[in-house]
Amino acid sequence: MAGIYDTTTLVRVVRDLKTSPQFLLNTFFPSIIEYDTEEVAIDVEVNRRRMAPFVSPLAQGTVVRGQGYTTSVFKPPYIKDKRYPDPRRPVRRSMGERIGGDLSPAQREQANLVFELEDQINMVNRRLEWMAARALAAGSITVTGEGFPSVSISFGRNAGNTVALISTARWSTDNVTLQSGVSPADNIETWATTMLQRSGVAPTDIVFTPLSWALFKLDPKVRDSIDLLRGGVTQIELGGGVQTGGVFKGMWGNYRLWLYNDWFIDPADDTEKPMLTNGTVLLGSPGIEGVRAFGAIMDPAHNYGAMAYAPKSWVEHDPGRRVLMMQSAPLVIPTRPDASFAATVV
Repeated sequence: MAGIYDTTTLVRVVRDLKTSPQFLLNTFFPSIIEYDTEEVAIDVEVNRRRMAPFVSPLAQGTVVRGQGYTTSVFKPPYIKDKRYPDPRRPVRRSMGERIGGDLSPAQREQANLVFELEDQINMVNRRLEWMAARALAAGSITVTGEGFPSVSISFGRNAGNTVALISTARWSTDNVTLQSGVSPADNIETWATTMLQRSGVAPTDIVFTPLSWALFKLDPKVRDSIDLLRGGVTQIELGGGVQTGGVFKGMWGNYRLWLYNDWFIDPADDTEKPMLTNGTVLLGSPGIEGVRAFGAIMDPAHNYGAMAYAPKSWVEHDPGRRVLMMQSAPLVIPTRPDASFAATVV
């Protein structure tokens, strides 16, 4: 098919392919903003819990300053996925094709293009999900890549919104109701109150990893709430069942409970690792107003424009081969960073 590698055609195909579901992104970072600048800016309203001042009716009124807002500016890291599709694929039988072949070389070329673009988009989306996991778990993202030193991007979350339980305070199978008398259920209520006080946003979702979920559901206070409110708002699925992303495990009071599993290959050591360290508990809400921000594409082929996914292609002549490249400048940003809380419980 002539012209399938034209930049305009590639961009149109890519926009049709952006369908990969990502649990943390879709739950806490649903908005997408594309900028035509290298840096992205987020305005946040400053809203303290002030009270109106008392004053004598015979005195002048007390001057009260407006609340105002702050602007946070971030420079998204840059992504370049460059690859050389196998030039023999158009003339060889494709995977799953009948022996002898049903497709023409042009059809195979088009199918291979879609395969490569899907893979590139999935890799960008997986990086975005990794960013979301780090932003929620640590309140910051550390970026390491070729051509620049390691950089930490902090979103300004209160340091107290990240905790790691130590010693006898940890959750365990031997001592679900802890020696301090504080259970996992008590911990979560305390953390929820802290998040509400610091952000003004109450948590609506609690995300567990397999280990933290296994220990949480053993808590007698959790089980008692199911027995006391059976048929009410507390309906928790204590049985098995996993899938990639988030599995809804039911309601506990006002909280939606999720069991999360996802992994990535770390480019630093080519090792598969979990998105969230096993033993993590996240508290969050759509009130975090998370966004997926994309900076300008630094390429004249795209007019330095605002694009989430920017594909391009060209031919090298010696050796003769097709080059396919995907560019993106993504950053997930929690607009209200204190509207999230992370705990390591084991």
